[in-house]
Amino acid sequence: MKHYKKTLIGSIITFVLGTSCCWLSSLAIWFGGVAFIGTIANFIESTQSLLILMSSVLGIISIYLYFRNKRKKPAENNG
Repeated sequence: MKHYKKTLIGSIITFVLGTSCCWLSSLAIWFGGVAFIGTIANFIESTQSLLILMSSVLGIISIYLYFRNKRKKPAENNG
């Protein structure tokens, strides 16, 4: 009686090693992308208060410029 369990495990290991040229590069790209996204997330997390402050200031400036231009346009049309 043969031990088919050993040949099954051996064939699975051989299949995984034989196809590693296809899936190993893809796996490296996926993990590299995840590391890059994690780096960006850490950077944004560390500068989050500065980004919120800058966006608030730019929002206030844009609202001010909108209302200033809205007041000027009716005066230009009448003149």
